Amino acid sequence: MLCPSCGLDNDPSAGWCARCNATLSAAPPPGYPPPQQQPTYAQPGPPPPRQGTGNRVLLVLLALGTVALLGMTAVVVMLVRNRNDPGRDPVAKPPANVSTVLPTTTTAAPDPTTAGPAASPRDQAAKVDDLLDQSVASRAKLNAAIDKVRQCSGAAAALGDMKAVGAERTAQIAATEALDVSGLDNGAAIQSRLKAALGFALAADQAFVAWATPAAAGSCGDTAARGAAWDKGQAASKQAQAAKKQFVAVWNPVAGPLGFAERTTDKF
Repeated sequence: MLCPSCGLDNDPSAGWCARCNATLSAAPPPGYPPPQQQPTYAQPGPPPPRQGTGNRVLLVLLALGTVALLGMTAVVVMLVRNRNDPGRDPVAKPPANVSTVLPTTTTAAPDPTTAGPAASPRDQAAKVDDLLDQSVASRAKLNAAIDKVRQCSGAAAALGDMKAVGAERTAQIAATEALDVSGLDNGAAIQSRLKAALGFALAADQAFVAWATPAAAGSCGDTAARGAAWDKGQAASKQAQAAKKQFVAVWNPVAGPLGFAERTTDKF
C-alpha cells in the first residue's frame, strides 16, 4: 500500500508507514502520483527515536550531574579540613615579615670526662717535685714571719705573711688531690702522704696566725691564749714532720731513678 504522505510502498496489512509513520488507512488521492512524473524523495533520515529514549537520556544526564556534585562536595570538605588542621596543610607558609630559620647542624661536644693520653711517669713526678718546692717556699715564709712576731717587730706585716702561707697551703692541697700518679710506683701512697703532710702544715699555719694576731694589734706579751695557740702550732708541726718522713720513704725511691733530687723532712 502506498503511503499518502511520502509515497512509500508499504505492506498492505500495515497500519502505519514504515518511513514517516503516517496512517495508511486512508486511500491515496486519485491519480497520485502522476503517471508521467515520479516524485523525487530526499535520502531517508535517521529513524525517529523510539519511545522511552528521551527518558533514558534524561536519567543519564541526571546521574552524571549527581556524580559531579558529589565530587565537588568531597573537594570542598577536604579543603575545609586542611584549612582547619594546620598539620594537614601540604604547603605551610611562614608568617609575613618572619625570616625562615634553617635547621643548623650541631656537632656533639667532646665528652669532658674522656681522659686523654696519660702523662709519662717523669712528667707526673715533675708535678710532685714542683709542689714540694712550693711547700719549701711557704715554710720559709712562715718561719720568717714567726721570727718577726717573736721579736715584736713588724708583727702586722708578719701576720699578713702567715695568712698568705695558709692560702698557699690550701692551694697546694688542692693541687695534690688533682695529681695524676698512675704511672708512678706507689703513686697512691705518694699522693696520700703528701696530702697528709700538707694538711698538718696548714693546721700549724692557722695556729700560728692565732698566736700572732694579738701581737699585730700591739700586744706582744705572753698571755694564756697566745701560749695555747703556740703550743697548738708546735703540735701540728710535729705531726707534719712525721707525715713528711712517711712521704719521703715512698717518694725518694721513685724520684732518684726519674732524675729528681731526694728529699728530707726539712726540704719540703
